[in-house]
Amino acid sequence: MASQRDAFRDDTIPAALDRAIAGDRAPLIDRLRRASGLPGLRPNDGLVRAWAAESIKRGETIDPLLTAFVSMHEDVAPYGHVDEILPILGVVGLGARAGADAKVRAAILEQLEEASCDGRFRVRDQVAQSIASMTETLGREFVPTLCAWIDHEQPFLSRAVVSALADRNALAPLSAEDVASLADHALARVEREHRAGHRHVAFRDLCRALPAMLVAIVLRHPSASATLEAWATREDEDNRDALAAAAKTLSGGAQGARGVAISEALTASTKKPRDPRHGRLPGKRGRGK
Repeated sequence: MASQRDAFRDDTIPAALDRAIAGDRAPLIDRLRRASGLPGLRPNDGLVRAWAAESIKRGETIDPLLTAFVSMHEDVAPYGHVDEILPILGVVGLGARAGADAKVRAAILEQLEEASCDGRFRVRDQVAQSIASMTETLGREFVPTLCAWIDHEQPFLSRAVVSALADRNALAPLSAEDVASLADHALARVEREHRAGHRHVAFRDLCRALPAMLVAIVLRHPSASATLEAWATREDEDNRDALAAAAKTLSGGAQGARGVAISEALTASTKKPRDPRHGRLPGKRGRGK
C-alpha cells in the first residue's frame, strides 16, 4: 500500500498523467522535467518513489507510456540532460509493474534486460534498484530468474543482479540455500568469462560489484560463507580478488570469523611462485639481479 511519502509533491502530475495516457504527453513531460532533480548528481528520490507507486495504481493503462519512456534513445534523452529522467522513470515504472502484476511480468522483464545494457549509467543503476525491489517483493519465486540473469552472456545484466543483491533488504525473503546458489552462480559467471571479455567495461563493472554482494549475503545468511570458502580454493584471479575484498570487509564486523576463514582459504590455496626471487624485491617482479 502506498504511503504518504509515495505521493507526488506536485499535485498536477496525476492529472497530467491522465492526459498522457489519453495521448497528450507534453504536459506530463513538462511536469516531470521540473520535478526531476536533473541535471544533477541524482534524480529526485521522492519523484521516483511516487512514480513507482502510481505505476502500480494505474495498472496496464500506464504500460504503453512506460515502454515509450524506457525506449527513448540516449540521443533524445542523453546522460546529464533533464530528459534523462524519462527513461529512468520508465525503468522505475516497469519494475514496479513487474513486481505487482504476474500477467505482464515476462514481457516487462525482457524490457528490463535491454535497459540493463543502456549506455546511460543512471538507467543501468535504476535497473539494479528495480531488481532489488522485485526480489524483495517476489522472494523465492524470483530466484530462478535471478540465476538466469546472472548466467547471461551480457555482463551488464549480470552486474545489475549482483548490484541488486548487495541490498540486504532484497535478500530478506530468501533462504540461506537461495543466497548460496546466487553466490555460486555469480562466481561461476566471472570464472567462465572468455579472455577478450575481461577487458570489457561491463565485465569490470561486474567484478567491482561482486564483493558488496558477497558481503551482504554472508551478513544476511552467515552459513552461506561456506560457498565462498569453497570458491577461495580456486584459481580465477578476478574471483580471488573479489573474495579477498569481501573477506577484508567481513573481518572488521560481526561476521569477522567468517571473513578470516575466507582469507585463510585464499592463503592456503595461493600457489608458490616458480621464480624463488619473486616477491623479494618490491617492483622487481620477474627481473634478474
